[in-house]
Amino acid sequence: MKYPLLIFNILILLILNPNFSYSQKIQISGTVTDEEKRPLTGVNIYFLNGLRGTITDINGEFSLSTNGKGPHIIIASMVGKKSFRDTVMVEGNYQWDIILASAPIFGQEVIISASRVEENILRSSVTVEKLNSREIESMGAANFYDGIGNLKGVDMNAQSLTLKFPNTRGFNGNTNYRFNQIIDGVLNIAPGLSFAAGNLLGIPQIDVESVELLTGASSALYGPGGMNGSMIMTSKNPFDYQGVSASLQVGTMNFESPIHDTNTPYYDFNFRYAKNYKDKFGVKLVFSYLDADDWAAADQRDIRNLNNPNSKRENNPAYDGVNIYGDEIGLNLQTVAPAVADGFAKELGFTPGTPAYDSTYQAVFNIIPDQEVTRTGFEEKDLVNYDAKNLKGSLSLYYKINPELQLSLQGAYANGQAVYSAQNRFSISNFSMYTGKAELAHREKGFIRYWYVQENSGDAYDAGGAGALINEAWKPSEFWYQDYIAAYLQSVLLNNSEEDAHKFARLLADNRDANGNIQDTNKPAIPIGGSPEFNQYLNDIKSKPINEGGAQVLDKSALSQLEALYNFKEMLNGVDLLVGAQYRQYRLNSEGTVFTDEPGKPIRFYELGIFAQYIGHYWNDKIQVNASARYDKNKNFNGKVTPRLSLLIALDQDKKHNIRASAQTAFRFAAVADQYVDIAVGPTRVIGGLPEVQNQYGFDTAPLYPLIGESPVTAVPDTTNGPVSIPIFKPETVLAFELGYKSLTVNDRLLLDANIYINNYNNFHGTKLLVQNPFTPEEQRFQTTISVDEPVINWGWSAGINYQFLGTFYAGGNLAFNTVEEIDNQNFLTRFNTPKYRYNLVIGNRRISPRIGFQINYHWQDTFTWESSFGVGEIPAYGSIDAQLSLRIPSIKSTVKFGGANILNEYYTTSLGASAIGGLYYVTYTYDQFFH
Repeated sequence: MKYPLLIFNILILLILNPNFSYSQKIQISGTVTDEEKRPLTGVNIYFLNGLRGTITDINGEFSLSTNGKGPHIIIASMVGKKSFRDTVMVEGNYQWDIILASAPIFGQEVIISASRVEENILRSSVTVEKLNSREIESMGAANFYDGIGNLKGVDMNAQSLTLKFPNTRGFNGNTNYRFNQIIDGVLNIAPGLSFAAGNLLGIPQIDVESVELLTGASSALYGPGGMNGSMIMTSKNPFDYQGVSASLQVGTMNFESPIHDTNTPYYDFNFRYAKNYKDKFGVKLVFSYLDADDWAAADQRDIRNLNNPNSKRENNPAYDGVNIYGDEIGLNLQTVAPAVADGFAKELGFTPGTPAYDSTYQAVFNIIPDQEVTRTGFEEKDLVNYDAKNLKGSLSLYYKINPELQLSLQGAYANGQAVYSAQNRFSISNFSMYTGKAELAHREKGFIRYWYVQENSGDAYDAGGAGALINEAWKPSEFWYQDYIAAYLQSVLLNNSEEDAHKFARLLADNRDANGNIQDTNKPAIPIGGSPEFNQYLNDIKSKPINEGGAQVLDKSALSQLEALYNFKEMLNGVDLLVGAQYRQYRLNSEGTVFTDEPGKPIRFYELGIFAQYIGHYWNDKIQVNASARYDKNKNFNGKVTPRLSLLIALDQDKKHNIRASAQTAFRFAAVADQYVDIAVGPTRVIGGLPEVQNQYGFDTAPLYPLIGESPVTAVPDTTNGPVSIPIFKPETVLAFELGYKSLTVNDRLLLDANIYINNYNNFHGTKLLVQNPFTPEEQRFQTTISVDEPVINWGWSAGINYQFLGTFYAGGNLAFNTVEEIDNQNFLTRFNTPKYRYNLVIGNRRISPRIGFQINYHWQDTFTWESSFGVGEIPAYGSIDAQLSLRIPSIKSTVKFGGANILNEYYTTSLGASAIGGLYYVTYTYDQFFH
C-alpha cells in the first residue's frame, strides 16, 4: 500500500505547489445578448481545455479569470446559439460584449466523462450520451431519471416508482453490479447493497445540471464496476446557478390498478437555495420530498408454469404465485408415502409383516399420488408497504482559495421506501444513506477528494421470507402437511376425485374456506391478509432479525474513498497526461443478518487503484489518440491491469464527421453480496462465492452435485457424472471492441450517431445451483456465485438520428440491438436480461412561441427472457408514450408543465416479479429566481 500513498502525496503537492503556476492573470468581464440585444441567461463561458468556467446571470453578465501563461481560448456557448470563440494572448483586464446568433441545437454539447477532460461530444472517442438541463426540462417523463431510458442504447429496469436501474449492452439485473453511477465524483451506491438504488438515494431533480452516460466498458477511468457503462451526474454549483428555485409536481396514478380501488395522488416537491458571495464563498441548500402510492406487483401466474395462465391455486396443488409468498415451500406427497402408509396400518393395529399390514400398507401407498403440494401463500400487497416516500437533502459549502483553486465540503442525507426484487421481494422501509465529501480542486490541474457513504437499512425486511414465516408461525409445515395428508386420504377413501380430495385437504389444513370462514374454531386457521391477526404476525416477524428467525434486514455498512487526479498538461506544453489514484475501504455491518459478519465484528476489506491516460492530437487535431491503463487490487482477489486504446479520426476540416474506434478491457471485483452473502431463502441457502464463505457449509469436504433447472426449488439433482468442482473465484473481465461514427450535416441540422460493439467476457460471474446429500432427508440446496471457466460473448449495435426543422422543431429516433451467444454450460444462467430490439422516437419544440413548448416520446422494446434468483420467465414486449406541454411565465419567473408518462396507461413490467408500471399524469410548477 505504500506506493498508492506515495502517489497520493505527489499528486497533492502538484495541485498545491505554486511553482507550476504562473503569476499572470487574465480577467474577462462582459455581457452576452442575442441578435435583438436581449440578455441571455445561462450561457456557458469557459476556457478551452480547462475545467468549469462560469455562466451568465439574469442580466446576461459574466466574469471569468485565470492565472497561467497564454494563449487562452475562450468559448461562449448555449444550446440553440452559435458558439463564440476568441483568444487572449497576454494578461490584463478585458471587457467583452458578446452576441450569440441562433443556430441548430445539435453537436454543441461539451462532455468530460469520456476522457475526464473537456471535449466536444462530436469529438469523443467512445460512445457517450448526454442530458443537459434544457433537455431535462423538455422531457415528458415525470423526472430526469425516468427520462434516461429514452437515451440511445439504454435499458431501464423499473422495480417500483423510485427504484429503477439503467443499463447498457446487456446483463441487466435486479442488482446491476456492472454499471457505475457517480454524483459529483461520489459513487452513488448503498455499500451493503453494492449497487445504486436508482435515484432513491441520489440527486434531487432541481439540482441536476447534466447527466453523461458512457455506453459500454469504462472501468479504465472510473474503476471496478464500469463494465457495462458509467453514468456521471453533475449538480449545479452556487457560483453559476444562484438564487431560490422550487418546484411542485402534483399528479395522479394507479388508474385501473390491480390493488387500488381508485387512482391515487402523487406529490414531488423540490427546493434549492444558492448564494455566491463576491465570487469567493458559495453555499447551496437542496431539499426534495416525494410522496405517492407505489406501483404494485400483483402477478399471480404460477412461477413454475408461467405459460399456463389457467394454473391457479384452485386447480393446482403445487401452485406457486409469482407475487404470492409463503407458497414456495412444497412437499411431494410420494416422498412421505412410506411413512404415511406405515402409520396408517399401525394405527389400525396391524403388525408389520402380517398380511393385513401389507395389504393396508400397499392400498394406502397406492392412493398417495406423485404430486407436489405447496402451502397457501399471501399476496404481496398484504406483506409490503406501498407508501412510496423519498426525502433528500444536502448542504454544500464552497470557498475559492484563488480563481483557480476551490475547496468544497458537502453533506447529504436521503431516506426512502420502495420494494425491489433480489433472491426474494424486499421492502426497503425507512432506508437511509449519509454522504460526506471534501474536495480540493484546481480548475485545470486536477483534484484531491475524500468521500464517505454509510447506509442504515432502517425497517427493511425480506417480504417473501416473511410470508413463509407467517405460515410457520400460525401452523408449522410439519403439522400442516399432516393435516393435509390425513384429509386427502379421508376424501379419496370416500371415493372423491383426486382434484376434490386436494381441495378438501387444503380446506382442512388451512382451516378456512374461500369466504374466510373458519371450519373448526378450536384449531388454528390461516390468517386473512391485512387482518389484525395477520398484521400482528407480520409485525412480529419483520421486527426480528433474519439470523434470529425473522425477516428484518440489519445493515449499517459503510464505504469511504480517497482519490486524486492530476493533469500534467501545463508542465508538458499542452500534452494531456492524466495520472490518478484511489483507495477505497469497505466496512460490512449486517450483524450477521445478510453477510457472514458477526454482531460487533464487521467485515473490512479494501480496494486500491492507479491509472494514467495520455491524449495525443495529430495532423491539426484531425487524429486523436487516447491511451490509458489502470491497475486495481482488492484484498480478496489478485490485482488486475486494464488498458484502453481509442482512436478518433475527423473526415473533414471542420471535424463534424468523425470515426471512432476503441479496444479496451474492463473488469469488476465480485460485488459485496456475491462475496459475503449468507441468507436462507425457503429451502435454499444463498451464499457468497468466496471459499471462506462456502467452506462454512462444507464445500471443501462434502460432495457437491449440480441442480438441473432454473429454479432452486424445483431443480432436480444430477448425480449422473458424480460430484462437481467449483472454479477458482476470480475478477470478471471483458475485452470490448467498438467502432462508431458521428456526423453533423445538413447545415448542422442533422445529427447521426451509430456504433457496433462486441464484448468477450472471461471469468463471468453467474449463479450456480448446487446440492449436498441429494435425495436424502439431509439434502441441502445452495445458490452461489461462481466464475465461469468459459467465455461469454455478446454483441450489438445502436444508431440514432436527430433532425431540426421548421426553425425550432426537432425530431429523432434511436434503435438498439443486443444479443448474447449461447454457452455450453446448460446449468448456468447468464442473466442477459435484455431485449434484442428497442427503439425510441421523439418530436418536440422547446419554443413553439416564446412561452410554449412541447415534447412527445415513444419507447418500445421487444420480448425477452428474464433470469434471476427470483425466477425465470418471459417479459412481454411493450410500448409507452410520454408527453408534455410547457408554459413559460417570465413575469413571475415560472414555468408550468402539463405532462404524463405512459399516457395510454398500458401496464407493463420490465422484470419478473417487479411492479407493473401504469400511467402517471402530472402538473409541475417551477419557480426560478433568475429564470435560468
